Amino acid sequence: MMKFIASDLDAAKRKARRALGDRASIISVRDLPSGDVEVTASDKAAPAAPEPAPKAQFAGAARDAVDEGPFKMAAGARLNQSVEQSFSENALARVSGALTGAKNTPQFDMSDATVRAMAEILSPHGVGQKLLAALVNGAKTSTINEDLYRLEAAFGEAFSFAPLHFSPSTPIMLVGPTGAGKTSCAAKLAASASDSHASALMMTADIGRAGAVEQIKSYSEALGADYFIIESPLDVQQILRSHRPNGAVILDTPGVSPYDGGDVAALKSYQEASGAEPVLVLPVSGDAAEYIDWAQAFKEIGVRRCILTKFDATKRVGAGLCAAFESELALAHFSQTPFISEGILPATPEFLARRLIASRPGQLG
Repeated sequence: MMKFIASDLDAAKRKARRALGDRASIISVRDLPSGDVEVTASDKAAPAAPEPAPKAQFAGAARDAVDEGPFKMAAGARLNQSVEQSFSENALARVSGALTGAKNTPQFDMSDATVRAMAEILSPHGVGQKLLAALVNGAKTSTINEDLYRLEAAFGEAFSFAPLHFSPSTPIMLVGPTGAGKTSCAAKLAASASDSHASALMMTADIGRAGAVEQIKSYSEALGADYFIIESPLDVQQILRSHRPNGAVILDTPGVSPYDGGDVAALKSYQEASGAEPVLVLPVSGDAAEYIDWAQAFKEIGVRRCILTKFDATKRVGAGLCAAFESELALAHFSQTPFISEGILPATPEFLARRLIASRPGQLG
């Protein structure tokens, strides 16, 4: 018996035949971490395959199965069912399983009208089991038997809502992955301060990203806000000492990895130099598991609130909400437009309820 490695299965088989001849029989195939394929082959005759067990021995075997060669389907299968209907029902079935039988998950009765209504609304958004359970429980506290109000009650029970309040003594430091919208959020927060008749001072340490400096400059000039390009924590201290801001102070940071010790050390240095509160910025849609990891990692450096962005660019909003919920981060603000002049919204249960209802065709706009 010999092993042969090649870039794909066919190439590995050819190697085996060249070495062992036409009598070569493939014993096993394994995908390697490198992306190559490993084939184990022998020049001995392949062992005879065991006789398949009678169908009756398999628990739950369909008695009226229709034999269609390699494609076998139980009698009565709905071949004319639409793909969308099938997907929707399968998703709801998975949610039902999660609510009624998952380990360490509260038990729910899917025959309950409130439970089923919430599951139907929330399941397309990729809401995780923990958040789904919390929202279902929260929905039951609603005094009005209507989906919009049940959702509003659900979000109000499941999340803490804490919009930012500007103070020169506590600057805001925006942190998060590249592309989350930190720079535009900085400008929107500055616009909110201006709308409240407060001055705004913007600083950016995101000088390595292409176009970042030009972006913050154009935002600041349009808003009439002071802006500064910083290269070190010492720059932050000097600016705060020399300008003595009396309104909003917003520090935009580059996208960094919370798993990189050097990146984390740099963020902490900026935080200590400015005395800022770190606020996580995350897109509302994406990989929920990855976002949860990021949120929990950033929480280790003091993040307690988050801003969810790009509500305008997606239909499903479960990933960002799951990250905030499972990391116990308060929701501060939502961004649902690319336009700086339209500002940034304080996070509220009502907005989330209307947003989820609006994502259903034919529902409230």
